[in-house]
Amino acid sequence: MAKFTLSIKWVSIMITLILVGTISISNYLFSLHFYRNSLDKNISIVTSLFKAEVENFINPVETFLYNIQTLTCCKILDFNDVEKTNKFLMEFMKKYPQVTSINYGDGKGNGYLILNDRGNWLNRIKKSENKGFVVWNTLNNDGEIISKRIEKDDYDPRKTEWYRQAYTANDIQWSKEYLFRTTKDPGITASLLLCSESNEVVGMDLMIKDISLFLDKTKQKIHEQAKLYLISNGIDLIAFSNEITAMTGKIYQLNEKEFPLLYKALFSIKSAKLYEINFDNQKWLVKIEKWKIRNKELTLVNLIPYSVLTKDLNLYLFYQIIATIIISLITIIYVNKKYMEPIINISNQTANLGAKELIFPKESKRTDEIGYLSRAVSDASKKILEAKENEKKIQEIKHFESIKRSLGEMVHRFKDLINVIHGFASIAQSKVSNDFTKNALDQIINASKRAIYLTKEILTLTGERKYEMKDSDLNKIILSMKTTIQALVGENIKVIYDLFKDSLKVNLDIRAFDEIMTNLILNAKEAMPEGGIIKIKTEKISVQEKQYALLSLSDTGAGMNEETKQRIFEPFFTTKGTKGTGLGLPIVYRIINDHKGYIEVESELGKGTTFKIYLPIIDNGL
Repeated sequence: MAKFTLSIKWVSIMITLILVGTISISNYLFSLHFYRNSLDKNISIVTSLFKAEVENFINPVETFLYNIQTLTCCKILDFNDVEKTNKFLMEFMKKYPQVTSINYGDGKGNGYLILNDRGNWLNRIKKSENKGFVVWNTLNNDGEIISKRIEKDDYDPRKTEWYRQAYTANDIQWSKEYLFRTTKDPGITASLLLCSESNEVVGMDLMIKDISLFLDKTKQKIHEQAKLYLISNGIDLIAFSNEITAMTGKIYQLNEKEFPLLYKALFSIKSAKLYEINFDNQKWLVKIEKWKIRNKELTLVNLIPYSVLTKDLNLYLFYQIIATIIISLITIIYVNKKYMEPIINISNQTANLGAKELIFPKESKRTDEIGYLSRAVSDASKKILEAKENEKKIQEIKHFESIKRSLGEMVHRFKDLINVIHGFASIAQSKVSNDFTKNALDQIINASKRAIYLTKEILTLTGERKYEMKDSDLNKIILSMKTTIQALVGENIKVIYDLFKDSLKVNLDIRAFDEIMTNLILNAKEAMPEGGIIKIKTEKISVQEKQYALLSLSDTGAGMNEETKQRIFEPFFTTKGTKGTGLGLPIVYRIINDHKGYIEVESELGKGTTFKIYLPIIDNGL
């Protein structure tokens, strides 16, 4: 036996040496290639995130420009109403601080500007009849004018680049990067022709310095020694990581003198993946991504020192070797204890018998005695857990029934107390003459009536409600309620009836059915505050060879989202705040269930809601 064990150990050592050597050689040959591809993919992912960030930088601006266009052309937004326009535009600019100013001009030379000058809000108003000067308004944080000054200025919006670009285009135009006339910050303007009849144009100025801050954050996801540059239309260097400090009032342009490394990277042989260049006796990895945004072409250049690749790779290989040795040692121990470890594992796990399901994925595949034992223990643990789960469910059902009975008894006692309050208040009301006292007693009587009705609703939910069932024609019941339904919905809502041509005989409690219709009609009315249409339809259908009367109640209201639709039949769930009890639809559900029927709901936001009630037909011969 000892000789056999010794042989296994020597075999394990040989396997370990072969495994470590093979993995080390494989890592030496292939890891550099794989790691480089991984870095390439990581740069592509980071570039995609940066592209998305640039989209997030401009998308709100374009959306707001289209909103301004719609509001202006519909005469809702008037730039002559300065303070109202200020407040509207300032709300957007506070939310998106990259927007420093918004310009407006028309074909007559009238101009408007709102400017966030480092937290100070200013207006520039140019009237076409005021030759040679403009009015500057100082604003408070709400857009109200608190002071004015007149300055000499021959400003004419029609002479600006943003006006000319938008005037000759059918959609939003992004200008070339330039220094703003007001703040001297480098930026870009997005402009749009609002109304062609009056040649009205609006432009939004965006600072581009924030893109550099995002590039700094982006490069940390690649490597701290990476250098990133964003170039516009192959000329303007509009953003860069922290290699250089941007000078105030300057827009950098790509040139070999100021950016020799970047210049060489751009004008070397390019590849879709990482490629290498040599610069000042140092090797660099280069990745260039180009994409178009509207009328501009952007280029993102990634530069990473080649030493980053080899340094990280050496550390990676070291950990690989350590991990390989550890795994190999574990393998040796496993081989030496091939028959002991499974038994120890099974015996240790039996301590959890009854606490969790025991699974032995390796041992259960074996065909020897250990395999039979592992499968038997696993099956036993599963059956014990199933028995415990069933016992727990039985206890929960008993506990719920006990709570339901207790709740019913409490509601009955509460109802008795309310009846006493109601009775004595009614008697007292007839005995007093004081108006205040009469009014107070009247409030007590009304409150007690509501409380009695609430107890009735709770009893419905607990299943203790008694019904007066009788055979009825569903169509006749609905027709008898037409006056009541019209009174409930009011004049703004039209009710359409589409009833089945033959009678639909069902067994139900008339008063309970009245509650169902009242709840559903009121819900439909609340969903259509501006008015709409309610359609009440009955038909006869077959579900699993059983005949049902189908009552559909549809509205053209706001509809529900999926989360609300899933919870509407939960007791006390309401979307009406303090105005609702959250019992209406749960009671409808309970009543229908007590009538051996069921209810479905179909709804979509903005397209209305339909409730479908299925009630068994008691005479299939109708």
